[in-house]
Amino acid sequence: MQEKDNYQIQRADNNQIPEMHVLIMQVWEGVENKDLFVVDGTTIEWLQRIMDGKGFGVTARTPEGELAGLLIVCFPGADEDNMGWDIGLKEEELARVVHMDTAVVAEKHRGHGLERRMLEYAENCLKGTQYRYLMATVSPDNPPSLRSGERIGYHVVMTKEKYGGYLRHILLKEI
Repeated sequence: MQEKDNYQIQRADNNQIPEMHVLIMQVWEGVENKDLFVVDGTTIEWLQRIMDGKGFGVTARTPEGELAGLLIVCFPGADEDNMGWDIGLKEEELARVVHMDTAVVAEKHRGHGLERRMLEYAENCLKGTQYRYLMATVSPDNPPSLRSGERIGYHVVMTKEKYGGYLRHILLKEI
């Protein structure tokens, strides 16, 4: 078992997109209850759009360079999927919303606080920018992910169907 401090948390770059996609799909394949983690639309092309300016990625790596975890951060703008619409933000505030979109940790690296650490890293990247509303979704049946967010200040603002009918808590943290 590795010590938490051995993991390197850093911003991803475009050449890591294929590896990022592989990790997302490996985690999804390992999830017994597929309702917990929706990957519809999580393609290499989608990741490319994010990395080309619609957001960024944060990775957690072992000292040997193995990809242990990944967080995708999205800037939804005024898109219809902006969760700011869900919570009643005014249109002019939508440009200040960030989605902490996809967080995955490889099974053998769970229990090291990597999801929380990647979220904290992303938040530090966003300090001093226009962004104020950090939002995420989590299945009500996924207490570990909910606890990760709550430990660093995210709170449930509503629960509703998202992603084509999956019940999700919408989490918010204001910075």
